Amino acid sequence: MKKCFVVALSIGLMVGGVQAATLTPKAGVSILYINGEAAESKISENHIEAGFNQVVVRMDKDMSRGSSSDVFTSKPYVLSFTVNGEHIEINHPKARSRVEAERAFESNPQWIVIEDDKLLRHEQVVLKGNVGFVPYGGMAELIQKHNSQRGIYFNNGQLVGKPVAAQMLPVTTAVVVKPNQIDQDTVISGNVEQLKAWYLKSSAQERKTFRKWMIDQE
Repeated sequence: MKKCFVVALSIGLMVGGVQAATLTPKAGVSILYINGEAAESKISENHIEAGFNQVVVRMDKDMSRGSSSDVFTSKPYVLSFTVNGEHIEINHPKARSRVEAERAFESNPQWIVIEDDKLLRHEQVVLKGNVGFVPYGGMAELIQKHNSQRGIYFNNGQLVGKPVAAQMLPVTTAVVVKPNQIDQDTVISGNVEQLKAWYLKSSAQERKTFRKWMIDQE
């Protein structure tokens, strides 16, 4: 069992994901960050991989009805979901005017995530900004802080650590899983992800010590 676990860790560190889906924002939606990295395009198609994904979005929509511009800009929101399909679309909460937009974002705005023409279950939370005139300056650092507080770690856009309890199902129906229904493979997978996160955050000397320990276990 111990040898299998070490092998799983080694393979997990070397093998990357496979591109699986396109991510497209609807009009009025800006995609800012994907899995801790700046999006390749804020207003057009991006590519994401199967499995857990985290997207930071913002509503940027011109609400003007005449010749003058009236752009509504929301706070950034962190959306998390699990991808199994091929096409993901994100739409902003329903808002046909600035008044409706302001009202929608006063409490809990209903962001819409669609996978292959079906609603995709997701989690959302407003990204906490800094105090001052530029609350979202240095957004990459704010996202990293947001994730570290939740035990979520990315390395070059790849998920390397996430609590098992944070895993979500890509369906709209709520499912309750009892503790005795969690299989051993799920537990091992969560442990591997956490080990990868620790490994990537460790120093060169700590990695050397860890590799020596792995050899001693064989």
